[in-house]
Amino acid sequence: MWIEILLFCLLGVCAVWDGIRKEIPLAVVWIGMIAALILRAYGSMGEGTWLSAALAVLPGAVFWLLSFVTREKVGYGDGWVLMMIGLFAGLQRCFLILLTGLVIESAAALVLLAFGRTTGDREIPFVPFLLLGMGVIVCL
Repeated sequence: MWIEILLFCLLGVCAVWDGIRKEIPLAVVWIGMIAALILRAYGSMGEGTWLSAALAVLPGAVFWLLSFVTREKVGYGDGWVLMMIGLFAGLQRCFLILLTGLVIESAAALVLLAFGRTTGDREIPFVPFLLLGMGVIVCL
């Protein structure tokens, strides 16, 4: 449980920073990734192998590649945050958090578009929705 609390705190800092400044504090993300690797090395995260850790960063790596292909329509920071989530939560939970975050963000964007509060080309920070997605997955 304390590992989820640590991840939730790291994501909370990233979500506030992303919401206010529209950028990800990479120092916080890198500290989180290093902490996850250290915890994994000492066995604090269960019986996971290094192969499972490498696979857990796959969603983040795909987002990072997507950032390159779309010329940063999806930010590189979102990929780094997903890599951190994967190291802490594992591949399956990372996909669930990502899927839940995408669904919540899509719903929020549709509501904002329906009420004329935004336009189709406006940027919406993604990490706050990942934080909400993590909250939903942890509560289930």
